[in-house]
Amino acid sequence: MTQSRTVLAAVAGAGLSLILAASAVGAGNPVEERQATMKHVGQSVKEASAYASGKEAWDASKVKAIMGGIAADAKKAHGLFPKGSDKDAKTEALPKIWENRADFDKKLDDLAAAATTAGKAASADEFKTAFRALGGTCKSCHDDYRAKKS
Repeated sequence: MTQSRTVLAAVAGAGLSLILAASAVGAGNPVEERQATMKHVGQSVKEASAYASGKEAWDASKVKAIMGGIAADAKKAHGLFPKGSDKDAKTEALPKIWENRADFDKKLDDLAAAATTAGKAASADEFKTAFRALGGTCKSCHDDYRAKKS
């Protein structure tokens, strides 16, 4: 019985630690959080490109998971651009985001929709077409709302 309580206490402590860690991340710097989120999108796009190009054998379940992650990140990104965060020296976000927030939010919604559509592809050929559309969505937002890298 004592061993059960010890295990239960350890599990509860681990769960509490995870909750506290998640809260700390949620209360962190929005610029760092959005950069990490967008970096994850970029890594996911790179991973998915192997399926679109045929470098990886078609695997609908893996593609669906990758695209689901991109869609979730796009939805999450809505909350990572609070007013004032454009003043952070590390941001690559242009002030135009806050000047035209409705368009920016629409582009995030378009990204989520494109990823969801691509995730439903039944074949590599179908995915290739949907993946090109997703790439166009990314480019459209970057062209309008991301500072050019020097």
